[in-house]
Amino acid sequence: MAGEPVFGDTSGFLALMDKDDAHHPAAVRAWKSYAGDNCVLWTNDYVRLESCSLIQRRLGTAALEDFHDKVLPVAKVIIVDEDGFERAFAQWRAARRRQLSLVDITSFDCMRRHSISRAFAFDRHFAEEGFVICQGV
Repeated sequence: MAGEPVFGDTSGFLALMDKDDAHHPAAVRAWKSYAGDNCVLWTNDYVRLESCSLIQRRLGTAALEDFHDKVLPVAKVIIVDEDGFERAFAQWRAARRRQLSLVDITSFDCMRRHSISRAFAFDRHFAEEGFVICQGV
C-alpha cells in the first residue's frame, strides 16, 4: 500500500544484506516492493545497533559500510528513551520468555505507538504479536 509505514527489524536487514541467508530472495522482493509502494521505513536505535553489530560480525566491514550507506539513510529512526526501555522490560518480565528479546519488545512498543502494522522481518515473534511480516517465514 502506497506510503504505508513499515518497521525494519534486524532479521529483515540481515536477510537483505546476506546473499546466503535463506530469506534473502524474499527480503529483496519485499525491499523492492516497499520502495515501489513508497512505504516509509521506520526502525529504532536498538535495532540499528543490533543490526550493525551482527552484520559486522557475520558479514564483515564492507557489508556494514553498505548497510550504513545504502539502507540506513532511508530509515527513520525512533529513539528508545528510558520510558520505552522500562515499558519493554515490564513486558519482558510479564512474558518471561528467554527467546523473546528486549530489542524485539521495544520494536513492538514502537510499532504500536506509531501505528505501524507491517514489519520488514522474518522473526516469528512479530507475527505472534499480530504484525504482518514478510512472506517465507
